[in-house]
This record gives sequence, structure tokens and C-alpha cells, in this order.
Amino acid sequence: MKMRMNLRAFAASAVIALSTMFGFTSASGADAIEGRLAPTDDYFSQLDKHAITPDVNAQLAYMTFTDYISPLYSRGCDFEAWAPKKMPNRILKYSLAWYAYGLTSVALIDPNMRQFAGHGIDITTAKMRCKEVWGDWEDDKFGKDPIKKDNIMYKGHLNLMYGLYQLVTGDKLYEKQNIQLSKLIYNEIKASPYAGIVCEPDNYFPQCNSVGYLSLWVYDRLHGTNYKSVTKAWLKFLEDDLIDPKTGAFWLAYQPVSKAVKPWVSGYTTAWTLTMIHGMDPAFAEKYYPKFKETFVEVFDNGAKARVRETTNTMDVDGGSGVASAFALVLAKEMGDKQLFDQLLNYLEPPAKPTITSGILHYEKPSNLLFDELLFVGKVHVGFGTILNAPLPGAKGEPVAMKK
Repeated sequence: MKMRMNLRAFAASAVIALSTMFGFTSASGADAIEGRLAPTDDYFSQLDKHAITPDVNAQLAYMTFTDYISPLYSRGCDFEAWAPKKMPNRILKYSLAWYAYGLTSVALIDPNMRQFAGHGIDITTAKMRCKEVWGDWEDDKFGKDPIKKDNIMYKGHLNLMYGLYQLVTGDKLYEKQNIQLSKLIYNEIKASPYAGIVCEPDNYFPQCNSVGYLSLWVYDRLHGTNYKSVTKAWLKFLEDDLIDPKTGAFWLAYQPVSKAVKPWVSGYTTAWTLTMIHGMDPAFAEKYYPKFKETFVEVFDNGAKARVRETTNTMDVDGGSGVASAFALVLAKEMGDKQLFDQLLNYLEPPAKPTITSGILHYEKPSNLLFDELLFVGKVHVGFGTILNAPLPGAKGEPVAMKK
């Protein structure tokens, strides 16, 4: 116990020293909650300061520093780094994707880290193509080709990662695949009797479709095309069929064959989907964001903390999986909601027992399988609209984000 306390003291000292170096506020101030690694204002000021916070730097070290141990050490199909999380292979796609989205924001925050961030996105993309990541499609007897038809929960992320890599670096390593997959997704959407693409056969999830549509917006930014034109019909479909009129939240899923919805709203589904929609249509997301907070967010501890229910008519938080609050953290950052971000991070981070040892961040007790990925994205996220409009090396087309 004494050794652990000494390590935590050392870690706190290191973070404070680095914070002073980069002009960030100390996390040990009077208003800080024990277990928080930096104040909320510091996370929201990274883009203006062109520097990531010291704890984010330590998280990047966890992701990339240690040979054969860090998850993004190499582009090979080795996934031993995920074993301590006890992560099923079918979850790997989400881990890799959200790492890539966070790295994209790092590239915007600090141009000096752009090459490094691009390298990380390349590694996530290369690993995304490994059969360990997409093999559940074959294992579940849905087919042998994971991108030919359906499976937007995989190919949407893959396509977005292809595009973000080129956007950040200007490198055309994945351009051919991005062209082919964007055209495939666009044509499949156009041929669909409803707006979008199913994940598994007859299982349509709004959050996965949000990724596929956003990938077309990034493609337009790269090539000056107009694949984003299909978005308007999709948003209308969401409002007409997949949003509960009473709560303003997204239904859990839609079954196209019977045209039925699963009659439960979902906190993590709504948070994830609104996060990505906000980059494409800010007004749409801002219309439903207050309803999201009213429906799912519970503020407690005299206003210091907040947690998110996964569904309505229940008091259990996060549906037992811990992801609703983590996705809400990313949504709060996307919406520029400092108060909710602060409350959620106060709830999420301290119980996970973060430690920084030798400059590397570890969470001893993460609350869900995507915990470090989503906290990483939440801390660095600059907003998908900012990413779409940024003058990054690969951006050839005109800025594409809708205006309010």
C-alpha cells in the first residue's frame, strides 16, 4: 500500500510539473476532486493552446510507448494488448475506431504532433482490417465478406478511419479503398427502402449509421464530391421513425423487415448518435440535446457529479455496462457543455483509480470495456464540425459542415 501511495504521489508531482511547463492549471487546486487528473477548463483550452494536457500525453504513452504491450505499438494483427481488458474480438472494432477519432483531434490540437497522430491512425486502420476484428461477421454466419453488404457497424468505422487518415496526413495510402467503400456505402444507402444500412441483417442501429454518414462527409472534404446529399433523408427518417416523441431519445433499434422498433430508448445510443450528427447538422443535435439531458442525466453530490441512465423507468445507471455516461462525456465535449463534462468526469474518473507511472497512464478499475478510449476522446475531442472544416493536409474540397 505504501509503495502504491508513493507511486501516486510521484505521478501527481509529474503531472503538476508538466502542467506548469505547458501553462495548464494544476489538478490539485482547491476545487479539484481527488482522482481527477486535470481541471475541465484545461481540456477545453487545448486547441487554443496548441498543446495536450499532461494526462492526455500519459494516455498517448499508454497507447503507443511500450514495445509489444501498448495497443498501438504495431500495425500487425496482434491483439494481446487488449487481453487484460478481457475484450471480446467483436468489440475490437470500436476500440480501434474511437482511438482513431481521438488521435484526429490530437492532430488538430498540436500541429507538431500531427505526424505522430497520423501514424497512430494508420496503425488503428491497419489493425481494423485484420480478421480478428471483423471475423465475428463470418462467425455469426452473416457472410464471408464484411463490407459487401450490410455490416455498417464495421464498414462505417473502417471508411471513416480511411478518410481521417488521409485528411490528417495527406497520404493516399488508403485512398483506393476509401473510394471503393464510400461508393459502396453511398449506393447501398440510395438503394435502401429506408435511410441507411443495417448492422446485422434486419438490425438497424442509429449510432452505427451515424458513423457511415459521417464517413461520406469526410470523403466529400477529401474529394469535393457530394455524397453527403443523402444525409437529409436520413435525418428525416430518424425524426419520423427512430426518435421517441415523448423523450426525444433514440429507440434502441429498428427492424426493417417488420418496420418495428424495439420499444426502449437508449442513453448510449442517443449520446453517440447526437455526437456525430452535430458535426453534420448542429441544429438537429442541439434540438435534442436538452431532451437527452432531461431524459437520462442524473445530477447528484450537491451538483458535483452526474451519471447517465441507459434507459427510462429505471434508476440503475449505465444499464450495468458503464458506457452511457462515457459516451455522454464525449457528447458534452462535442456540445461545448463544460458543466456536464465536469460533472461526468468527476463521476467517471476517480473510481477508476488512475495512476501515472513512468509517464504512462493506467486505469486500475475501468467501468467498461471502452473506458480509456472514450475518456481519451472525451478529453481531446475538438468537435466533428471542426474536424470537417479544418485546413488539414488532405482537405481538397470545400468545407462541408452545415451551418446553423
